[in-house]
Amino acid sequence: MADILNPKIEAHGLWDVVGIGISKQVTERISAPYIGNGSFTSGLVKGFVGGIAYGKGGRIGNIVASGLIIDAAEDIAVSLLGKMGQGSGQARDEWS
Repeated sequence: MADILNPKIEAHGLWDVVGIGISKQVTERISAPYIGNGSFTSGLVKGFVGGIAYGKGGRIGNIVASGLIIDAAEDIAVSLLGKMGQGSGQARDEWS
């Protein structure tokens, strides 16, 4: 069974870090129309998919899964901390 709650995110050099950053942006744009962006629910979905996918697709698959997991953490943080900021607490969809 996949250990989705404890993925070991690793980057083996600068190219992996750049790839994870690009993957985060691309997967965020692709998934936003379907599951949203910046919400707790979108964070859970992205984290679940990234956690399952990590370790199953070789180096490229791990880069894509890492981007999803990082985006999931960002979505959850935005949804929880957005209420503390100066806005209305609503997550904005910058891709629409």
